[in-house]
Amino acid sequence: LYVSVHATDDALRRRMLGNPSAAAIMPLMRRFAEGGITMHAQIVLCPGLNDGDALRKSLEDLYSLWPSVRTVSVVPVGLTRFRDNLPAVKAVDAVKAAEILRLTDEFAEKCVRETGARFAWCSDEFYLLAGRALPEKAYYEDMDQLENGVGMLRLLTSQAELGLEGETPEDDAPFSIATGVSAAPFVQEILDIARKQCGNIKGTVYPIANRFFGETITVSGLITGADLLEQLRGKDLGRRLLLPDNMLRAGERVFLDDVTVEQLEEALGVTVVPVPADSGFDLADAILGREVVRDCPQ
Repeated sequence: LYVSVHATDDALRRRMLGNPSAAAIMPLMRRFAEGGITMHAQIVLCPGLNDGDALRKSLEDLYSLWPSVRTVSVVPVGLTRFRDNLPAVKAVDAVKAAEILRLTDEFAEKCVRETGARFAWCSDEFYLLAGRALPEKAYYEDMDQLENGVGMLRLLTSQAELGLEGETPEDDAPFSIATGVSAAPFVQEILDIARKQCGNIKGTVYPIANRFFGETITVSGLITGADLLEQLRGKDLGRRLLLPDNMLRAGERVFLDDVTVEQLEEALGVTVVPVPADSGFDLADAILGREVVRDCPQ
């Protein structure tokens, strides 16, 4: 069971949820633990609210339920431009990101010494914001928090490198890849590896700024069709345009703003290939010009 915790201090959690009648979280999780349920917890970090001592308390409280609470992820709050009449919330900056990484890593090292398991991780975004290199794959253990962005970029890169090793392209025509601003440097790294290992790879990476929700949102999963159209129109896209499939609604060929894949193809004059966002092997196949099996309908 994945549980959005944010803070174990009841007053703080109710304030963050905007719900003065929200139930106390720890008694509920304790009941789940007693019932044999394994949990993975998430803390969305809001500077000035649930950082510092509040974060330490949350980690300590959740750790008291280990191994029933198996892991905790700390992710930065995402702020869109649509914030009229909402409480003021600060974004995580480079200084705050470094502080949260230090606090979480120190706590996790204590957990490793006591149990052999790391227990707590920060999402990839904290490393990008702090300008720090991502840890190696082994750091993430079983990657239970992958869907919260913990280790996703490291896994993508390491899988793609394996998938490209010793291969040759089946389609050597020029192509392009559009992705979020935060992932673009890693996709470029994968493309550079492909050129080095596989030879004639003619790909271009296009980072897409999120103008729909606001440019503080840098993940690929919230990019809209309109932003793709606006920023890719007139670009040299080659024969095919690769996109991470988390830009699309689950099981559909439709972006968040109701633009369809077919409309994008017609407007840009290119074949659009959605690629599973969490698989470096599929990205490697797409770069090599191989068919990619997708969950969304053809």
